[in-house]
Amino acid sequence: MIIKKIIRILFNNTGIYISKRPTYKGKANFSIDGVYYGLSFPSANYTPWQGDEFFMKIYSQIKNNTLVDIYRCYELWQLVQKAQSLNSSAAILEVGVWRGGTAGIMAQQLSNFNSKTTLYLADTFKGVAKAGANDSFYRGGEHNDTSEQIVEDLLKLKVKYPYYKILKGIFPEDTAHEIKAEEKFALCHIDVDVYDSAKDILEWVWDKLIPGGVVVFDDYGFHSCTGVTKLVEQYRNYIDRQIIHNLNGHAIMIKLN
Repeated sequence: MIIKKIIRILFNNTGIYISKRPTYKGKANFSIDGVYYGLSFPSANYTPWQGDEFFMKIYSQIKNNTLVDIYRCYELWQLVQKAQSLNSSAAILEVGVWRGGTAGIMAQQLSNFNSKTTLYLADTFKGVAKAGANDSFYRGGEHNDTSEQIVEDLLKLKVKYPYYKILKGIFPEDTAHEIKAEEKFALCHIDVDVYDSAKDILEWVWDKLIPGGVVVFDDYGFHSCTGVTKLVEQYRNYIDRQIIHNLNGHAIMIKLN
């Protein structure tokens, strides 16, 4: 338990996947289903979050409630700001909430803008759903050490942003009906780890995104989440969107029109 705690601290402070060593069958450079992976150590060292006291304060409060490192958390923080400038009435959707850490990041940023934007938070609270043939590592049910109450406690006690709605069940089939039909979205954060689930969410939300709206795919590029990388690459040549491959573990999909 102590070793795991030390690994988590290192992970949160450095962004290095200590527990997901990028090797496969003993090789540091490899391909899985035609998608290539290898050791990658970006040399840029710009760390704007260190000068953002509001972000650092909320990050210190939520970091034990997320597996998302500080690089990706700060990107979500910035994207919420951009979403508010695009359309402050457009909603935000996160699918794959786990213990609410990134939800807390986004909720706090919305609070900073005195926003009343609805933050929809969808999760099974029973672990990963829809793992299938496109996923080399996940089998389903992973990351089930959470509950709706854990998320509620974080948002009510640490963030105090009231304009959120938890959608419990598989999204979209179980819970999308709880979102009003005319709702539009400026930002969607997909953190579900597997191909079929991510695809179903993307297809549901795409027509509801405003122009300039963004879909963020978490765990893009990690060899343990092969399905997410495969899915994003299948959309790369679509003319209605721009896709940015971030070396921080995000793929950013921007709706052009």
